[in-house]
Amino acid sequence: MRALVPRERRLLALGLLVLVFGLVWFVVVRPIVDGFDTREEERQQLLLNYARGERVIGAMRATRAALRLQHASAADYAVQAPSAALATDLLRERVINAARAAHATVASVQETQAPAGTVAVRADLTLPSERIAPLIAAIENARPWPVIEQFGVVANSSVAVDTATPVDVRLDVSVRFDASRPAR
Repeated sequence: MRALVPRERRLLALGLLVLVFGLVWFVVVRPIVDGFDTREEERQQLLLNYARGERVIGAMRATRAALRLQHASAADYAVQAPSAALATDLLRERVINAARAAHATVASVQETQAPAGTVAVRADLTLPSERIAPLIAAIENARPWPVIEQFGVVANSSVAVDTATPVDVRLDVSVRFDASRPAR
């Protein structure tokens, strides 16, 4: 084996120096720098979480007030009854009372199929045609607010001339009910 010339020794020394610096960089310095970057990202995420938590805590008073308002107005959106049968009876009474207030003759008010948490009735009525709008308004504006699912009018051609002519009206009315609270 022959001896290295000074130029080759310098190149070899330079190569070993680059290798040592590369090893130091990848083994020591880079993990430390990456650790700083990772901790900085975690710190930023913690600051964001902290700011969000402060907003949530700050909004708790308004959220509690809104919750109290929702509890107070719950009766406006669902009949308070211990069972679906009692809720159906209450809805039936409401429709009959509104029909009588509109001077309607009640032929029948029967329970109909409704989704869970809802009760529904079908009412067949006879009333003067000018009393239809007040009847609908009386039913729609009663609390808890019901939904008129279907509305049908059967009338002959004399209705166009005489608004006092009786017409047959069929209403399908539904309302949600809440069995978790006692009836008022």
